[in-house]
Formats: sequence, structure tokens, C-alpha cells
Amino acid sequence: MVAVAGRRPGQPRPARLAPRRISLPGRHLSLIGRVALSVLLAVVLAAVLGPLLWRPGPLQQHIALRLQGSSWAHPLGTDTFGRDILARLFVGARWSLTGAAIVCLGTNLLGFVLAAFAALGNRFFDTVIGRLTEALLALPGIVPALALTAVLGPSFPNLLLALIVTSWPSNARVYRSLILRERSAPYVEGALALGAPRARIVVRHILPNILGPVTVLTTANLGGVMLSLASLSFLGLGMQPPTPEWGRMVNEGRPYFQQLPWQMIIPGLCIAITVLSVNLTGDSLRDAAAPETAARVRIGTTPRGR
Repeated sequence: MVAVAGRRPGQPRPARLAPRRISLPGRHLSLIGRVALSVLLAVVLAAVLGPLLWRPGPLQQHIALRLQGSSWAHPLGTDTFGRDILARLFVGARWSLTGAAIVCLGTNLLGFVLAAFAALGNRFFDTVIGRLTEALLALPGIVPALALTAVLGPSFPNLLLALIVTSWPSNARVYRSLILRERSAPYVEGALALGAPRARIVVRHILPNILGPVTVLTTANLGGVMLSLASLSFLGLGMQPPTPEWGRMVNEGRPYFQQLPWQMIIPGLCIAITVLSVNLTGDSLRDAAAPETAARVRIGTTPRGR
């Protein structure tokens, strides 16, 4: 047996400092999770390709064809201005999915940065961020986002900003727990002892090793974000006419529910199916992850002490 430099034959190999990178459990999804993921991908493809393949424009008005039923030219009928409902659903899917993705990205980024300050900074930052997180979590539901959007003014960018500002605390609690777990690892202790900048440690060492739980948490939160976005858009605080958005389309079909119920039911079904597929995909990812990670993401608890 050839001897390795610095190690005698038969001597055990030294333990690695850096842990094994966490892999995503996508290949181990359950049957329900795979079906839900397929439905979600179909919705995304419809949002991307639908407006390109379906010729009637979502903003083209034909007053003579207003409030029509299903036909070859308009499979889902027309709305009160004679606009094709199917075309508006395709474009509305773009805004709904894009808005939810932006909010999830913003809440993850803001929550991770604040959690890193709390976990790796001094106790003052940890205490301040912890109290701010508890205060925001004590507020009921989407009321803070509703109030902030009303102050900023009804528009889609203001709605996204309000949801990001008011939705980061739950993510920050989970990320603080994950960062504290990695903080005690030998490779982080060694990097700190060598004087490596904390920002470099977070980006180069900690973030890649918690990428799996971050993905699971993001998928699990996406459905709730879509419901909040649709709810506030239904109240008129999101996308403004004439641009279509699923929550706004439900509100536009409300006055004609008794005569033409499909105008309100169809966008509502689109929201329900998309949110259900997202939630089932997130649950499958969570169950396929390691039990310790799944419990932490589900409960959002933090370890005691530093």
C-alpha cells in the first residue's frame, strides 16, 4: 500500500472540517408531490406560453360581445367589456406568479440578512431583531400589509413592498436557527479563528449548507404569499385596471355572479389549484428532507442560547 504524504499506512484519515453539502430531495418526492409539481409546472408554462399562443389580446375590447358565454372564439366567454377571459387568465397568471416569486425572494433575502446579523453579531443586534420579529409576528394575518398598502397607495409594486416588509419575521426565525447550527460547526469556528470576514463566512460557507432547507421553506411559503396577494388584489390594493390579475378578476366578476358565475369561479379555481399544488409540493419536499430539517422548517423554533 502506498503511503500518503503526512500519514502512515493504516492510520485513519483525518475528519473533514466542512460538512457534506445538503442536497435537494427532489428525486424522493411522493406520488402526490410529483403530481402537484407537474400541475405547478403546467401553470407556469401556461403563463409563459399562453399569451404567445392565444391570439385574442387581454385588453382588446368588443362591446358588442360583452358578457358572452363559451364559444369557439372565446372558450371561457367574455367579460363586461367584451374582453376574452382566457387571454386575461393567461396574463393574470404571469402577474400572480411573478408577484408571489418576487415577494418570496424579497422575504427570504431580508429574513436571511437580518438572521445573519442576529446569529453572528453581538447580543444587542440579536435582542433588537428578536423583539422586532416577535412584535411583527404578534400582528394578525395580512392586516399590517393591508395598512401599509393603504398608506403607500393602491398599486402592484406597493403591494409587493408591503408584503415583503411585513412577511419576513417567520423566515428570519428559521434562518437564525439554521445559522446558529452552522455557527457551531468546526469549519465556521476555524474560519472565525483565522480572521475571515463574517460576510464571507455567511456567503461562502453557511449559505451553501442551508440551501436545502431554504428551498423547502420558500416552497412552503409560496402558497400563502399567493393567497395574500390575491386577497389584497381582490380588495383593489394590487394590480389596477385594465391589467388582469387573478385576484382582481375575481372582484370584477363578483357583480355578475348570479347571471354569469364562471367569471368569478374560473379565476378563483385557478388560484385554488395553483395554491394547492404549491402547498402539496412544499409538503412533499419537507417530508423528503431530513427529519431534523423538516421539524425545524415546520415549527420554526430556535435553539436555546448562543
